[in-house]
Order: sequence, then C-alpha cells, then structure tokens
Amino acid sequence: MTNEIERGHPVYVAGIIEEHDGKVLICRPQDEKERRNWEFPGGPARVGESPEAALRRLTVERTGVAIEIHVGQPPLLIDTGGRKVAYRFFLCGRRSGDAQAVDYAEVRWIAKGQLCEYDFDPPTSEVAAWVAE
Repeated sequence: MTNEIERGHPVYVAGIIEEHDGKVLICRPQDEKERRNWEFPGGPARVGESPEAALRRLTVERTGVAIEIHVGQPPLLIDTGGRKVAYRFFLCGRRSGDAQAVDYAEVRWIAKGQLCEYDFDPPTSEVAAWVAE
C-alpha cells in the first residue's frame, strides 16, 4: 500500500537482510560513480508496485536471495540533489538463495558491528549506524 508521503515521489526500497548468524548483506553498486559507496540490497520500486513487493522482487533479481520481511521503517523523504525520493528500509531475514553479485559489483555478508567500517550514501549511513548498535 502506498503511503501518503510516497505519493508523487519515486520510491527507493532497501532490505537489511540478516542471516541466522547475525550477519547482514551489503552490496557495492556496478555504476562507477556509485561504486565507492556500499548499500543494502534493493532499488527503485515500479509505479504502482508496493514497497514490500518491490523489495521482494529486487532482492531476488539483484542478489539471488529470497527474503521474509519482518518490519518496515516509515518512509524517509530525502532530497537527492533537487529530486525528492521516498526511501523505505525494511528489516528482513533470508528465506532462501545464496547471495550473488547478479546486479552488483560485489556482495558481502558482514557482522552488524562492521557496518561503520564501510562507506554508505548519507540516508543509508544513518540506518547502517542504527543497525550496527
């Protein structure tokens, strides 16, 4: 279901996917200018697609991992250089599949406490710091 803050704004979804051993999946984008930052798996939702459906689709397409969504964060409306994007982060578990860099340059399972050792874009940095606590 689309939230009021998401109407009229592109929606970007990302999953904080946790393994049974407490590690989380991070990904390095293929795009050369974005490659310096890491991100949680996800991407843009399609028009009319719920954020949850988008995240389920994108994690399989981009990493080969099927997820179970546990809880979602309310949307964060972020100005990305003149364009506002509604970011949605979800806490998830890995249901099946082995992580692969299908649509990323690199994927890694890391301990939550290691998140502060990686560079993320500003909105994701805040969430990564919260997850690392």
